[in-house]
Amino acid sequence: MLLSIVIVEYKSIDETNKCIKALVDKLTMPFEIIVSSNSMYSEAEKANINSSVDNVRWIFNERNGGFAYAMNRGLSVAKGDYLVIMNSDCKIQSDLLPMIQFMQQHSEIGAIAPQLRDSEGNVQDTARPYVTILRLCRRFVLRLARGCVSVLESNVDYSKIQTVDWVIGAFIMVSRKAYEATQGLDEAFFMYAEDVDWCTRIRQKGYEIVYYPKIWIEYKGTRRARSSWKYTKIFINSHLHYWHKFGIFFGYPERKKIIY
Repeated sequence: MLLSIVIVEYKSIDETNKCIKALVDKLTMPFEIIVSSNSMYSEAEKANINSSVDNVRWIFNERNGGFAYAMNRGLSVAKGDYLVIMNSDCKIQSDLLPMIQFMQQHSEIGAIAPQLRDSEGNVQDTARPYVTILRLCRRFVLRLARGCVSVLESNVDYSKIQTVDWVIGAFIMVSRKAYEATQGLDEAFFMYAEDVDWCTRIRQKGYEIVYYPKIWIEYKGTRRARSSWKYTKIFINSHLHYWHKFGIFFGYPERKKIIY
């Protein structure tokens, strides 16, 4: 199996089915789709879901353990040489084979991500610098000042293939070797910061993180942490956990600065 795609589903069946249809329509290489659900459906609902879509493996988790928890349940049964974690609200626009071929040509790459654009074609801030407390505050201020959700880095050319500190977890492709070296995501993160944590640990194992804008995917984050105190607390706790592991201001593994 060349490619395994793991999608987390939480009360989003229709959205997940649209995501699956786009994958089936566009992908040309051997692949499998695994949907890891935290929705706690009844047995009757599970049976109905299992019969509704062909060639998709559903995993119904025993609890809503969060994003990293659900992703790890899917990744643990994935058979692909390359593994994708993907949000259900992502919609691919083309085949993913060029990304795989690029990883095959560059063995130093452990994780790679495409360009993300919203439905109006605006480039999203997929590739980001490490999250220090100062950078987090800066992003918050810039979002308020500009009245926008996405804050692009002024020193990043979003049209070029390049190494970056980390890429957001809406869509990340990792090699089997990088996955086995890190054993997946850290389940101490319920949601938020599990992506920067995974990218940080992948780099600690000697691999690079690459932004690949030759392929783009339609996606726009919900930014629930900005409108809900519940999610704000989760967001803060996740980043405190990340900083406890790697440092508030510095201590992150240095990337090799490469433009391909």
